[in-house]
Amino acid sequence: MISAAFTVETQDTEKKMSAVAFKADKADKLELNRALEAAIDPWLEHMRWRADFEQWREGRIWQERKQANTLNHLRSFLRLHARAATTREASASDSLAGKKVLDLGSGMGGLATALALAGADVFPLDFNAEYCRITRLRGRRYDLDLRSVNAAGEALPFRADYFDIIVCMDVLEHVQQPRKLVAEIHRCLKPGGVCQLTAINRFAFKDPHYHARFVNWLPRRLATPYLRLAGVVKDNTRFADRQTLEEMHYYRYGQLRRLFAREGFADLLDAGEMKIKQQLPGWKGMLQKTGLLPVCYSTYRSLIKSTYLVMAVKN
Repeated sequence: MISAAFTVETQDTEKKMSAVAFKADKADKLELNRALEAAIDPWLEHMRWRADFEQWREGRIWQERKQANTLNHLRSFLRLHARAATTREASASDSLAGKKVLDLGSGMGGLATALALAGADVFPLDFNAEYCRITRLRGRRYDLDLRSVNAAGEALPFRADYFDIIVCMDVLEHVQQPRKLVAEIHRCLKPGGVCQLTAINRFAFKDPHYHARFVNWLPRRLATPYLRLAGVVKDNTRFADRQTLEEMHYYRYGQLRRLFAREGFADLLDAGEMKIKQQLPGWKGMLQKTGLLPVCYSTYRSLIKSTYLVMAVKN
């Protein structure tokens, strides 16, 4: 028979052991965070010219906390796709749980981590091997085993018809062969699978990479001289894969639609188009009633908007 004294003593010992384990776990997390910061910081130094550098750096270190809008847009796309689909496989749910998702161009792993925390079966992939290591470190914050793949988007190491969803954020402008990237996305998606992708507007009023106004309204040969005058040229000498603005791939919206159509995708839908179809308040609602809102949005998208967020469905 076990004595009450022995039971109390055992419980006290277990509490002490739990307290020690908690302290050890907390110490491990602090050490992990320090390792993550040390891995990220060298990749941020070329952006020291930013007035908001410290705040921006904090956002990079805790990138997974800033993915709510991206996930909400993805869920909205999935809901819309499910309503339009007629196949048995299409689910009316916008849940990401159990979905096989490729985060193509996962960068430092913020979105991959957020997707995994939302229950998705995530495959992070990036061309930069060091970013893959950072992604694995970030996942360990939450006891996630993010097995990052180091590969190019133009040659995905996956079989055909494998993924339910492919997200490709801030990648298209950087790859060597954009058409090959889109073809690989199409190959690896299941029939009816969804791609969520960003692309940069060739005539963006404010460039999203250099934060300079008007530069995209100029001929490309004038871009670097203009950026030098504006004082926002990045120090790319330490990075072998950094690009000048002239080397990046920006698109007019019509060009982007044709690129995806050539590779077998259904028509693109952009997040802004989805929004203006909803009932809107204020002056936007007034424009809706007059029928002018689509025209105004199309003009804004052509000459002002910096980044398109679009959905494409594999036929």
